[in-house]
Amino acid sequence: MSSPVWGMNRRTTRAVLAAFAAVVAVAVVGLGLRSCSAGPATTATTSPTASRTASPSTTARTGPLSGRALAVKIDNTERSHPHIGMAQADVVYVEPVEGGLTRLLAVFSSAMPKEVGPVRSARESDLAILGNYGPVAFAYSGASHYTERLLAKGREFNLSYGASTQGFRREPSRPAPYNVIGDPKVLLARAKGSVVPKDPGFVFGAAPAGGAKATEVATRWPASRVSFTWDPRRKEYLLTTDGRPDVDPKGRQYGAATVVVQEVPTHSSQNRDVRGAPTPVVTLTGKGRVTVLRGGQTWRGTWSRTSLTAPTSFTGSSGKPLTMAPAGTVWVLFVAPGQAVTVR
Repeated sequence: MSSPVWGMNRRTTRAVLAAFAAVVAVAVVGLGLRSCSAGPATTATTSPTASRTASPSTTARTGPLSGRALAVKIDNTERSHPHIGMAQADVVYVEPVEGGLTRLLAVFSSAMPKEVGPVRSARESDLAILGNYGPVAFAYSGASHYTERLLAKGREFNLSYGASTQGFRREPSRPAPYNVIGDPKVLLARAKGSVVPKDPGFVFGAAPAGGAKATEVATRWPASRVSFTWDPRRKEYLLTTDGRPDVDPKGRQYGAATVVVQEVPTHSSQNRDVRGAPTPVVTLTGKGRVTVLRGGQTWRGTWSRTSLTAPTSFTGSSGKPLTMAPAGTVWVLFVAPGQAVTVR
């Protein structure tokens, strides 16, 4: 029988539960229960801006998208768990890939983890996602010849494991190809020209007025499903992937300060995977519907983007920007028109 938590076998699960029970007991006796979140602070800025500095911290955030950026392509199937290093991401995109599965594109800027992974192959959609970030570093484990030709024309600094293993290692406890782990410090050093991201369109600030209560959002692709559930103690939405808590190697569940559900058209690429299935490509220009969740509330609105190098605007029914929480990770889910999304 599978473990109820990704990446943890029965023995590990029992140990984690026992340790957790002991910690709770001590906290109750001491009447000093505190949030154990390493995520966002709860104080919101009064003006919707994103501060920027010259270089990212390796331990703590300095502000949303505030340092030199590194984007990393990460697997999102069963064998990829537990994910490594995603808690430090400024933004994580969930994009559809072949076979009804999904993959993640994590963008690190204000803070860098010691390691991140498992790193997997790039897709055509990554060019569209990163187009408005500017010339940032992009780490991936390889790509089809068709995709590599497209990447070579992009603005990003491509850091492929297939081209050089510098900044990557193989983790012996994981099966290939789910064992490529990246070292952000080394990868950024390889991409000497990587910059602080340009404006991708996120406006960070105090929550808009008029939000409705929303403690959960869930959606599914043909072979992948995710949900986020509001945790008032941690003040973020906790991630569940394919029915199991999505945790880091220490058993801490990943969370989102802001969840963006962006409805986007999808078309088939000329590229095919090894089984002959076409690669889905998300269309990120034009406009469409969007749902934003933060702080236990939700807002509906419209996204728009005039070109791949232009920022994406998220606008509420009032005509004002749908702001993101000023600290913590923004998770963006790309869903197809008509795809079932439950918000409650």
